[in-house]
Amino acid sequence: MRKALTDDEIETFRSRLCAVAENLFARHGVGGVTMRQIARELGYSQTAAYRYFADKDEILAAVRAAAFNRFAARLDAAMHNANPRADARAVGRAYLEFAINEPDAYRLMFDVHQPDASSYPDLVEATHRARASMTRYVRALVDAGEIAGDPEQMGMIFWSAAHGLVMNHLAGLIPDRGDLYGLHGAMMRLLLKGAAS
Repeated sequence: MRKALTDDEIETFRSRLCAVAENLFARHGVGGVTMRQIARELGYSQTAAYRYFADKDEILAAVRAAAFNRFAARLDAAMHNANPRADARAVGRAYLEFAINEPDAYRLMFDVHQPDASSYPDLVEATHRARASMTRYVRALVDAGEIAGDPEQMGMIFWSAAHGLVMNHLAGLIPDRGDLYGLHGAMMRLLLKGAAS
């Protein structure tokens, strides 16, 4: 009889499996990866993967949820200044650094359509957390009277602008990191000026 695994052992295995899957998804695309490949990369049989996840969609949801949670944690950690503008700059820098340092995770978060994403509560929660993290610094700017507007809407505008730059960088259209940071700073100054109270 197989020994029952502890919760920690289960979580450790799931985390390892997700790390392997993220790498495979990045290299071969979500459609180009099978449960068999994931299990083989881990050194296990395909049936072992099915002990922890129902199917590849559930693995993708877990991979994306973990990425969104890492992303939100980085943005949240950047907000520690008393000055809302300093927080906005720090969050912008954390955003760019996450995208540069974890491009595979970034693409899986924002560049993958997952049917029935709402069926995965952990992914829904992680997505909401990330969105709140992308909006919190904007709310602080509005509350301080630095800009006017709906914080949710303004956060989406700032995110969309930053996302466009990041995707251009990841596609090699803005290859120099210095240019990326410079363009991001100039773009945010223009957006803040346009939204000034």
